[in-house]
Amino acid sequence: MLIPIVVIIIVTSTLIEILLILFLRKSKNRENGAKEYVERFGYKYIGYDKEFEQHIKTGIAKYYPTLRGYHLSVSNVFLNENDEEKRLYFEMNVSSRNYYQKYFCMLIKEIDLSVPEVAIVPRNFFSKMFISKKNAFIKLFIVKPKNTIDNLPYELKEQLMNFKSVGVVYKDKQLLISKPYSHKELPIEALRICEEVYEYVKAYLRVS
Repeated sequence: MLIPIVVIIIVTSTLIEILLILFLRKSKNRENGAKEYVERFGYKYIGYDKEFEQHIKTGIAKYYPTLRGYHLSVSNVFLNENDEEKRLYFEMNVSSRNYYQKYFCMLIKEIDLSVPEVAIVPRNFFSKMFISKKNAFIKLFIVKPKNTIDNLPYELKEQLMNFKSVGVVYKDKQLLISKPYSHKELPIEALRICEEVYEYVKAYLRVS
């Protein structure tokens, strides 16, 4: 009886080791592919940064109303070394037992805006159904703190309604702009949308 049990343990351990090697190899291949992709457009690839991931999870992501209660992980961090603002770009995986969504994100540090803090994030489908307000902007976005909406320029709200899936969060002089990937959307496409939103935020909220 002892020999079959030992054989089973050895075979099981070997299979687990093989699966782990295959998983790590696949992860490495994905990372190499991401590195080649962003460097093709002139960006510097950083990859996974544990300290940065923790900074996002315990910092500005906590102020993103619709991400509370989900597991977050950060990957594929990169930047443009020639950018004076040193914008950081990364992918954020948001998951729970029955949900998964990958976001493209852009983070700008040490930026002064005319509001002390604000979160403008898209409502989900069910949330929109139960909003009776006639205000089109409020039907599309959750705004926190609520009284901040009166301080947002009308022109900015009009522009943001053209980017219904993009979220904007500002806290402690950090600005996070995020966009869930749509079907087959490439990172550089999501990046350009986030940067377009950033230009509007700068135009209407940045302190000169």
